[in-house]
Amino acid sequence: MPEPDTHAETAARHWAAARDTARREAFRLARERGSDIVTRPMFWGDKEPTVRDVEPLAGARAARDLETAAEGAARDYIRQAREAGHGWDQIGHALGLGPGAGREGATAADAAYTYAAGRPDTEAPWQPRSFGWTCRSCDRHVSDRGLIQSPADDELGHAGDCPRLAAAVAEWDAGWEAEP
Repeated sequence: MPEPDTHAETAARHWAAARDTARREAFRLARERGSDIVTRPMFWGDKEPTVRDVEPLAGARAARDLETAAEGAARDYIRQAREAGHGWDQIGHALGLGPGAGREGATAADAAYTYAAGRPDTEAPWQPRSFGWTCRSCDRHVSDRGLIQSPADDELGHAGDCPRLAAAVAEWDAGWEAEP
């Protein structure tokens, strides 16, 4: 009977599948841009076996373009998650972010917000960073400033009678009341 997968084995398989997909797409994009095909060793230092690949600089550029596009797609999904009512902590955990996970932030929520809105050191003092989304309860554009104060201060743009904002403020207030 086969042994069950560990979380690490499953994560490694998912990462390898994503990397293979990215590599195939980088190859395809580089070829569409007219990159030459080269023959290179499959392993460093070996002369055999060899593989056919795109010219390395063209492949690197195509991979970088994919990286940028993937980050944009991730931000689109984060926007959709905020619009669907998911909080920054849920988003951070879904993205596998948090302290020590390779992204800045003291919590998963902080890391998710930093991933979506940019690093704090990139903001101008006269224009704090924000992440925009549309509230599905009041149908207004929200300029989300992350987890700085309360939702009333951090989610600018809700209608005055927005039930989603009222629920978020009530939850935030309840959290403070529970503190010793």
